[in-house]
Amino acid sequence: MKFSEKLKVCRKHAQLTQSQVAEQLHVSRKTISGWENDHSFGSLVQLSDIYDVRLDDLMRDDHLLAYYKEAEQLHQKSRKWVVVSYRCNFLLLVLGYIDYLRPFGIRTFLVPFLVLVNAMVLLSYFSDWQRFKSGKLRVGIVITVFIAFIAEILINTIVPSYLNELAHAVDDGPAAIIGEVAGRLLVTSILILSLVLAIFLKPKQRERS
Repeated sequence: MKFSEKLKVCRKHAQLTQSQVAEQLHVSRKTISGWENDHSFGSLVQLSDIYDVRLDDLMRDDHLLAYYKEAEQLHQKSRKWVVVSYRCNFLLLVLGYIDYLRPFGIRTFLVPFLVLVNAMVLLSYFSDWQRFKSGKLRVGIVITVFIAFIAEILINTIVPSYLNELAHAVDDGPAAIIGEVAGRLLVTSILILSLVLAIFLKPKQRERS
């Protein structure tokens, strides 16, 4: 593989256009095009930084192939965890709201705990954070959190079992009231987190080759 071809492969793997690379290096797009067409080369150290590839890997075929093979394997492993935990999130979110509404008057902390653990797994393996550079998407998350929080506060005013527990806490004193409200807010926050993940962290479909 020619060095010029390596530059093109690295740029595409970094999901950058020639114009974006040129802007970071403060050169023209034609300059980048020239490098990738075996005309002239420059700023190799800066290019290796932009593509997140060591210069030694960039210069040697075997190093570059091994680098991308390992990176692809890690990406596939992470993607599997993201897909599995994202699907589990839906199931746990439904169970979480059932537990939240307490239709049978049963109270358990197991479901919220599982929701939180699964959310942490999803967040730890999720890597497509670049999508959140969009200002509209960030605003959408804030609006979603606000609406969900207001909705769950309203729900709390109509759940009989929770109102009964809150009434008992009032009889037991301020400490019991604080504990009851704090516990409810914690569960509310966990469910809102799970809801946000379900809406905004949907894994992208694999690109067909």
